[in-house]
Amino acid sequence: MQVSSFLSAWRLRYHRYRNYVGSRRLTMGRAGGRPRDTSVDDAVLTTTIGLLTDRGYAGLRINDIAEMSKTAKTTIYRRWPTLTHLVVAAMKHALGERRFEASGETEADLDRLIEEGLGLLIDDRSALLAIALDIHRQDDTELRTAYRRSIIDPLRERAIAIVETAIERGELDERTQAGVVVDAVIGGLVYRSAILAEPLSLEQAKAFWRSVLDPVRHRSPHPPQTPE
Repeated sequence: MQVSSFLSAWRLRYHRYRNYVGSRRLTMGRAGGRPRDTSVDDAVLTTTIGLLTDRGYAGLRINDIAEMSKTAKTTIYRRWPTLTHLVVAAMKHALGERRFEASGETEADLDRLIEEGLGLLIDDRSALLAIALDIHRQDDTELRTAYRRSIIDPLRERAIAIVETAIERGELDERTQAGVVVDAVIGGLVYRSAILAEPLSLEQAKAFWRSVLDPVRHRSPHPPQTPE
């Protein structure tokens, strides 16, 4: 009886302990540990963009970022384990959150995509384009791939989906290649901004995509004119 009572008491204490540990893990998982200080993110990412603008990717050093942002290198590496992670995060931070939900209206959706996704080509943020081009000329496949997957591909894929939907609905010629059209729009905007150094307003960028799509639009036939 004494042994039985001892085992029963031990099991009770054990199960209580397990429940306590489980609840602690659940609470810690929800809270995610110590809250992340977003001011540190902002300081590091803003400093990174400033140094990329001044020195280019080849001149970017973690030591300089840490010193200028007043952030410990261990903190930087804990959040961004490589320079590639940091540079891509800095560009996403500079471009701002790019939320987009298709409405089903082709023109309205493409206009929204220009507004939300091509900020680096428009007005006073065009300096970011120089950073993007500098990233793509680096002999660093990992960097170029990470930048493309994180920054370019989401925008390009959404644009292709919009054009493909317009083709399916008969708004555009069925022979239209959605990827080619989207690349022509993006490439044309980049060329005007980076090569021709022509400042682009938001309205000019919207007008540009319309001019590219215009030759492949399906137009309603003109109604027959009645003789007078």
